[in-house]
Amino acid sequence: MSSATDRSVSLDRVSKAIVEQLQEDGRRSYAEIGKAVGLSETATRQRVQKLQDAGIL
Repeated sequence: MSSATDRSVSLDRVSKAIVEQLQEDGRRSYAEIGKAVGLSETATRQRVQKLQDAGIL
């Protein structure tokens, strides 16, 4: 039997910062988020996609 609590996801500093940026303004662009967390727009988009795939966002 599996539950959602069985799956733990560890977020690094950058992923946590991305989540915080999106919590502040969910319509913020990838470029704006990337600038705030020190990533390129492409890298930010990829991180957000991974967070979505993991069910975090």
